[in-house]
Amino acid sequence: MVTARDVAERAGTSTAVVSYVVNNGPRNVSPATRDRVLLAAAELGYRPNALARALSHGRTSSIGLVVPDIANRFFGELARALEEAAGARGNLLLIGDSGLDLVREKSHIAAFVDRRVDSVVVVSLQDSPDLSALHAAEIPVVALHPVPETIGASTISIDYEAAAYAAVRHLIDHDYETIAVLNGPSESAGAQQHWQGAARAAAESGSVVIEHLHSEFARADAAQLMLDRLARPERPRAIYCSTDEQAYGVLFACHRLGLAVPRDIAVSGFDGTEHSGYSTPPLTTVAQPIQEIADRAIEILASNTSDIPVQEIVPYTLVVRESCGVHAH
Repeated sequence: MVTARDVAERAGTSTAVVSYVVNNGPRNVSPATRDRVLLAAAELGYRPNALARALSHGRTSSIGLVVPDIANRFFGELARALEEAAGARGNLLLIGDSGLDLVREKSHIAAFVDRRVDSVVVVSLQDSPDLSALHAAEIPVVALHPVPETIGASTISIDYEAAAYAAVRHLIDHDYETIAVLNGPSESAGAQQHWQGAARAAAESGSVVIEHLHSEFARADAAQLMLDRLARPERPRAIYCSTDEQAYGVLFACHRLGLAVPRDIAVSGFDGTEHSGYSTPPLTTVAQPIQEIADRAIEILASNTSDIPVQEIVPYTLVVRESCGVHAH
């Protein structure tokens, strides 16, 4: 590997001068000497250490992203949108996939601190994530889901509770009187808001019976749970899922049990991934504005130089498709 010392020897100067030329400072170099260094670097194919150059300027032009499961279509679409938004500002997005493992999530956060990223975007496995390592390193962070104010992080997300209310209210308007809420793990991000919104819609109806279920945010886990639950004689007439991935698992379970959707079971998802329009049947879902969230998150990280966290809510869209049934009216 060609080093700065090799360039200095060929140019007949010191490594310090090579550094001044490569980094455009901090000291001036005469035009003739600069030309010799640049010529030597070109002849030797010298590539300076990008991280070292960045650190010398106090920035690495990198942003860390922590997601629960990159195989989940929603997080894949989110990562792509964030990468485009970061790249438009000259930043590299580094992705840490926690694989639904809290220990790995903390490990990724620690690794981003060690690599001195400029900022971090987090989608945590927990409703109250531990971001103390980022705060201690004075690394700005934005969470893309609701977190308690005590966490001290900026947030940008839809209103989970209002969205869950709207989705379940829509199912109730179809005259479905028994509804199951398939939520994520009880301590997962947004789980409380999903349940509160759904329960409020049921309570307002005065007659709807609501059931609370939990699975991992994965179609396989949701499918196994619902294969058991829907095989019982007293099954819910409709199911609201806190993610599209769980909804796909429900659709699989219904298929295996010979239950038609929506004739026997109505299903609603959450996230609005591209795939939701191509399931069988197409999935009713709450769509999050992924690109808007990504653009705004990167903008917040780039512009918020104060220590005061920013909390922003963006609009959601209830996308009605065949899986919830045709309204009777």
